[in-house]
Amino acid sequence: MAEGLRSKTGSDPLKDDDTLKDDRKLESFKLAVSSMLATAMKEQQTFIEEQFAKFEERLDNIKAEVTKNSVEIKKLKTDHKGLSTQLTKSEQALQTTCCKLEANIAELEDRSRRDNVRIINLPEKVENGDAADFVSSSLSKWFPTLAGGKMEVMWAHRIGPERNTGSRTLICKMLRYTDRDRILRAARGSRIEVSGREVRFAADYSNYTIKRRRSFSQAMETARKLGFTPFLIYPAKLKLSRGSEVHLFETHAEAEDFLGAQTRPAD
Repeated sequence: MAEGLRSKTGSDPLKDDDTLKDDRKLESFKLAVSSMLATAMKEQQTFIEEQFAKFEERLDNIKAEVTKNSVEIKKLKTDHKGLSTQLTKSEQALQTTCCKLEANIAELEDRSRRDNVRIINLPEKVENGDAADFVSSSLSKWFPTLAGGKMEVMWAHRIGPERNTGSRTLICKMLRYTDRDRILRAARGSRIEVSGREVRFAADYSNYTIKRRRSFSQAMETARKLGFTPFLIYPAKLKLSRGSEVHLFETHAEAEDFLGAQTRPAD
C-alpha cells in the first residue's frame, strides 16, 4: 500500500525532510551573511563618520589657525606701516636738526672769520716770505682811498701747499672788522693788478656758506645780462636791483625761475 501511495504522490518523505533541512540551512546562512554584512557596513559607516568628524575638526583647526595668522599678519602690516611712518618722521626731524646744527656751526665759523679777507689770484712769492707785512704795505697802494688811516694786519698766509699751476689764495686777518669792510667796499669799484694779474678780494666764509653762495653764480650771471645788479646778502641770499625794481631770493632755484620768466616771451 505504501508503494501505491508513493506511486500516487510521486514524492519521498525522507527526501523532502532533507530538502527542508537544506532550505533552513541556506536561510540561516543568508541571515548570518546579512547580519555580518549589516554589522560590517555599520562598523564601516561608524569608522567613516568618525574619520570625517576628525577631518572636520582638523579643518576647523586649520581655519582657526589661518584666521589667527591673518589677524596677526594684518596687525604686523599695521605695525609696520606705523613704524615706517614714525621712522620717516624721525628721519625728517633728524635731517632738519642736522641742517640747523650745520647752519649754526657755519655761523659760528663765519663769526670767527669775520675779520678775514681773501686775496685771490695773487702771484706766488710776491710777499717775499712775510705775507702780513706785504699786505699791510700794499693796501694803500691798491686802494688810495684807504691811505688816510693805518690798517693793522694781524697775520696772513696762503691756503694749502704750493702747487705747480695757479696761485694759492692768501688769507689775511685784520685787527678790526671795520677795516675788512672798508677793503671789500673799495675793492668793488677797483681793478687791482699785481705782476700783470688781476687780483680779487672777498670775504672769508666757512665752506658751508661758500657752497651756498656759489649756488647763485649762474643766476647772477643771467641777472647781469638782463640788466640787473646782483648782490649777495649774508649768509646766502640774492638781491637783484634794476631801476626801482628790487627782488630778494632765498634759494638759487627761486632766482633762476624768476630770471627764466624774464627771458621768456610774453603770451
